[in-house]
Amino acid sequence: MSFAVSITIVSATVNAESLLTVEPLSVADLRVFYENQDAASAPAAPPKSAIDSATLSAPLSTSTPTPTPTANTSRTAGDFQLTFSPALWMARVRANSSLNGATFTVDDDLGLNGYEPTLNGELSASWGVFYKVMATGWFFSTDATTTATTAGSFGSVNMSIGDQLSNSFSAAGAGCEFDVTLWQPFADQQTPWGQTIVNARNTATDGGYKADLRFKALAAVRWYSASLSVSDQTAGTNDSWSMDAVMPGIGAGIEIDFNLKGRIPWVESINMEATGGTGSNFTNGQYFTFVRAGVSAMFSPNCGVQFGYRLEDFKLDNNSAIFDGGVQGLFLGINVKF
Repeated sequence: MSFAVSITIVSATVNAESLLTVEPLSVADLRVFYENQDAASAPAAPPKSAIDSATLSAPLSTSTPTPTPTANTSRTAGDFQLTFSPALWMARVRANSSLNGATFTVDDDLGLNGYEPTLNGELSASWGVFYKVMATGWFFSTDATTTATTAGSFGSVNMSIGDQLSNSFSAAGAGCEFDVTLWQPFADQQTPWGQTIVNARNTATDGGYKADLRFKALAAVRWYSASLSVSDQTAGTNDSWSMDAVMPGIGAGIEIDFNLKGRIPWVESINMEATGGTGSNFTNGQYFTFVRAGVSAMFSPNCGVQFGYRLEDFKLDNNSAIFDGGVQGLFLGINVKF
């Protein structure tokens, strides 16, 4: 049924049929409706000037996050580096010696027991922490006037108890060492299938290790030279010997670095090391033994100080003269890195 009624109100015509006819809303219409409702209920965005003011007034973060190492970060590899380490070695000789006769203690019987300032130098070239070549050299000399406390012959010198003796001893050493790092227990570890297990807890503020412990093996070649002169002032006689030898050897060492950047003012790192070795040329029982132990502190990437103990012990034998002992003492020096 339909109605067609014309209603005229103030010259406006309305079709009644159109008022009674209702068309359903489409899905598109519903979507537009709800989108309009969400937009109307959302809070108004602050003006751009307000955002800028809030951003500028927020405090800036000044803390530096600790870097997290990844499998691609090599924390032990490094560039080629030269290190020069001159030191003053307060050394003394402790040894036995003979020359076609009785054996005397160089330090007690011959009175050569004083500590002498001795120059010692080391020059090393390293590739990261894995490989290092080092050249060493030192020279020691001492002399004394004493009264003989034992009788015996030293070559052509036939001393008696109470004779006045004037004696001197000198020794020198030089060598070359090559060492390689075998194990770093605190470092990132490699699995047999090539995967790197990162030790994130051992990470300093610069991304390196807080502590790096290393076990090393080394091969060495040493040259030793020594001479001893004995003069009996009472009898008016004197004699001396002089010998040298070259010997190969092997050794081992342990070393640990502490990274102190940002933790202790003026100190970047501390290194502790203990190294020893022995060798022989298998001639007349000649041998050598050396020990180095010390602590060094770096105040900058290029300069630091070192302190420790050093022993150079060796035996020389030329079938007529024998020297069996060494030179030892504390040292103090500097480290200069290039």
